[in-house]
Amino acid sequence: MRILLLILLAFLIATPVFAWDFDKHTIPIDEIMSGGPPKDGIPALMNPEYISAPKDSFLRKGDRVIGVIVNGEARAYPLRIMSWHELVNDRIGDLPILVSW
Repeated sequence: MRILLLILLAFLIATPVFAWDFDKHTIPIDEIMSGGPPKDGIPALMNPEYISAPKDSFLRKGDRVIGVIVNGEARAYPLRIMSWHELVNDRIGDLPILVSW
């Protein structure tokens, strides 16, 4: 539960103080259309498999990851993968976690 609260706190700190201001726009609001993939168009990763860092051939030097450490157990979620899936449903020990990008 603590990790979820920490993730939420980090998100709230990173979120701009001011929300969207729809009073300032150059495109009529009724002409703005939804875009991107449809609902459920980006599949979440469920219970991903892991390899140890010395055996990794996927990551390159300088690649960024989202790091999570719970009770001394560390995981790295590469942004090159997260950019395609955006969500990872995982478990560290007995703790279910959701990693979002």
